[in-house]
Amino acid sequence: MEKKKIIIISLITIAIVAIIVGIVCFFAFGNKNDNNSDEQQTNKVSELYENLKAKETYSFTTTLDDKNKEVYVKGNNAGYTETLYNGELSKYIIKDGNSYLIRDESKEYYTYSNNQTDLNKVEKILGNLAGVEFTTGKENVNNKKYQYMEYNQSTGFTMMSSTQLASSEDVKTRFYFSGDKLAYIKTIVGEKEELLKVEISDKVDSKLFEIPADYQEK
Repeated sequence: MEKKKIIIISLITIAIVAIIVGIVCFFAFGNKNDNNSDEQQTNKVSELYENLKAKETYSFTTTLDDKNKEVYVKGNNAGYTETLYNGELSKYIIKDGNSYLIRDESKEYYTYSNNQTDLNKVEKILGNLAGVEFTTGKENVNNKKYQYMEYNQSTGFTMMSSTQLASSEDVKTRFYFSGDKLAYIKTIVGEKEELLKVEISDKVDSKLFEIPADYQEK
């Protein structure tokens, strides 16, 4: 009888140990899987950069509201930018080593020689984030949950002025992804937040890179 009790106690002990080991393994592998998911998510900006860099043409649009919007279009060795800031529109064509300010209202254009700073604007911004530390998380935006990557710095993806950005040392940028698709970019300056909706397309109008024939150079 005593021997039977010892066997029962041993079996119970083994069962308890097995349960404890199972719980430890569950949390260990569970955290590992979560970390793998976060690790995969942390590569989304780099993946987007590589994807866009490989494209010959694409458009990248960020929209704050109906009076604030930025459009960048990449063409074959050419670029086009369109910025609507507080309702005022400006357009630039970048090609042949120069930038051209386009004035539709007066049918004029201005040439900035040896200036192609914005030729690969989007790729430069994303490329500058390579190797920069970040954190990951999840957040509901417009009633949908997104995974995000957060950098402790501002980027060129914002409609905020340099004065606003310089007003606080606490500046962050979040990139929100739905799967592999970049959906939003949020800039956080202290308690102020700016959320831009992102649209990326492969459809490009080649006419954007041409100065209209009836426009006069000034």
